[in-house]
Amino acid sequence: MMASRLRESASPWTWVLGLILATTLPMTASFILVRLGLNHWYRVTQPPSPASPVAPPQADVIPAGTRMQVTAPEGLLVRAQPQAGSPVVGTAAYQQTIERLAMSADQQWEQVRLPAQQVVGWVKAGNLQAPNPVHPPPVPPQGNVWVTAEDGLILRQEPSTSAPVITGLAYAQELIFLAHNGDASWTQVQIPATQTTGWVKSEYVRSTPPGEREGRQVQVNSPTGLVLRQSPNGVPLTTLADREKLLVLDTSSDGQWLKVSVLATQQEGWVNAQYTQPL
Repeated sequence: MMASRLRESASPWTWVLGLILATTLPMTASFILVRLGLNHWYRVTQPPSPASPVAPPQADVIPAGTRMQVTAPEGLLVRAQPQAGSPVVGTAAYQQTIERLAMSADQQWEQVRLPAQQVVGWVKAGNLQAPNPVHPPPVPPQGNVWVTAEDGLILRQEPSTSAPVITGLAYAQELIFLAHNGDASWTQVQIPATQTTGWVKSEYVRSTPPGEREGRQVQVNSPTGLVLRQSPNGVPLTTLADREKLLVLDTSSDGQWLKVSVLATQQEGWVNAQYTQPL
C-alpha cells in the first residue's frame, strides 16, 4: 500500500527532473575537475614566452680618436655645433693632423679634437683623410740630433704648427733625441744645457752634424749678454751685448759652440750656440 501511495503522489515531471539531475550532475562535476586539472598542467609544462627582443646598441662606425689629416687648402673652421652658424671654437690648418671622434646624424659634419689646443668641435665632412705614412729620418733610438734648418728652427710645446713656441734653435745646434709622434713627422727633443723639452719638425733634424754654412750670420739672444771665449768653454775674452751681430766661422764637433767673428769689431772667438739666433 505504501508503494502505491508513493507512485500516486509522484507526478511524471518529478521523475523526469530526477533522472536529469541524476545523469547531469556527476558529468558536470567531472568536467569541471578535469578542466581545472588540464589548465594547471598546461601552465606548469608550457615554457615561458620569450621576452621581446631588444635591439643591440648601434656601434659607432668611426672609431674614437682616429688620426686624420686636413685636406682643405684653406684650412677648416672648428665650430661648437654641427651647423654653419655655430660659433667658431678653433681652426685646423692644411695638412694638420687632428683626431676624428664621430659623424653627425645627417653625415654632413665630423666631430674632431685638436690635440694641441684641447678643443673639441665640428668641421664640414669630406675635408679629412688618413695621414700619409712618413718614413722616420735616420735617428738612433737614443742619441743626439742636430738642427739642419739654416734659418733656425722653432721648438714647440706640442707636435703641431699651432702649438705654443718655447724657444728658437740655431742651425747645427745639438739636441737630445727623445721620441717621435705617431706618424714620425715630429721629433721630441731636449736642449742639453737647459733640459728644456719640446717638439720640432722631423725633416729639419738629423743624426749627424751638418757642415757649417759659409757666411751665415747670427745674433746674440741673451738679455744679460754673452761671453766670447778663446775656445769652446775656454778663457773669456769679452762680453757681447744682446742682439750683437756675429759671423759664424765654424761649429764645434758637438754642435754646442760656434766660432764667430764680431761684425762690429772683427774680434774672433767662441760663443755658446744656445744663446744665439739666426738673423
